[in-house]
Amino acid sequence: MDAANARRFVETFTPVIAAQVARFRLPHDLSQDAVQETLLRALHGLPRFRGASRLTTWIYTIAFRESVRVREKWRDGAAAGGQPPGWEPEDARAAERAFETASDAEDLARLRKAMRRLPDDQRLVLGYHYLEGMSVAEIAELMQSTPNTVKSWLKRGRDALRSLLGVTDADPEESATRA
Repeated sequence: MDAANARRFVETFTPVIAAQVARFRLPHDLSQDAVQETLLRALHGLPRFRGASRLTTWIYTIAFRESVRVREKWRDGAAAGGQPPGWEPEDARAAERAFETASDAEDLARLRKAMRRLPDDQRLVLGYHYLEGMSVAEIAELMQSTPNTVKSWLKRGRDALRSLLGVTDADPEESATRA
């Protein structure tokens, strides 16, 4: 791949990858490392991309695996000696605050706060499904799980969000689907 196409690839996919990595709530410097490593792995592997899935799904898979790797390494470092080197509590919140610039920032901030309280699996599938528009099958492939497990995480995540946000009435469409 020539330099111009590589630059275009990086410009196109950096925001997508950064949003994916932000869901792992890593310190800012580790998030940036995960984004860069994902871009490098994707660029290096692009000639071998078979097209068995959408390009974005393939890139999400790389970003997911890299984020898990960085998170585990970070947690291992924290477990061994307290906070990891260079850790600043503010770093972990920096990426999430970037999303709170929408016009209805108060509701978005409330939703983000509730999302942070969800288990990782539920938070990730809700983001993939509702923010990235991924199907249950795509999420299952990405997270190396089954579609039924993804559906379960989606349901539990929605139910937990309703409870955390104090929403008592379920979406009429969703209620009709369950009936």
